[in-house]
Amino acid sequence: MSTDNTTPDDTTPDGLIPAAVLASDAPVAVYGYARAKAGEEGRMLGEIQAIIGLTRKEDGCEQYVVHTTPDQPGAFAFYERWSSGAHLLAHVSQPFMQTYFAAIAGLVEGELEAHWLHPLS
Repeated sequence: MSTDNTTPDDTTPDGLIPAAVLASDAPVAVYGYARAKAGEEGRMLGEIQAIIGLTRKEDGCEQYVVHTTPDQPGAFAFYERWSSGAHLLAHVSQPFMQTYFAAIAGLVEGELEAHWLHPLS
């Protein structure tokens, strides 16, 4: 996953989330983007749909939304907001998320994009 404003030395786990985000006691948010490889759009959609309900039920999940558009089949935009970095870490550590990450690894065109957001106030 590509991330903004981070280096490989200050991210965890597996370079996914900046350490400062994980250490946050305040809410954390991220938006991301992924595109399925040609011919894998349906499989990727199925993998994403399988985690939405589970994710929204997790402790600390304030918002988890995935968007797509008919104009760009296989393009997915994600927005997540968690009560703290610890809640986000618990989320990505869930067994269903580990299964999801493994499943989409071969379905994504290029890298996943993640942009970590910082509140203005």
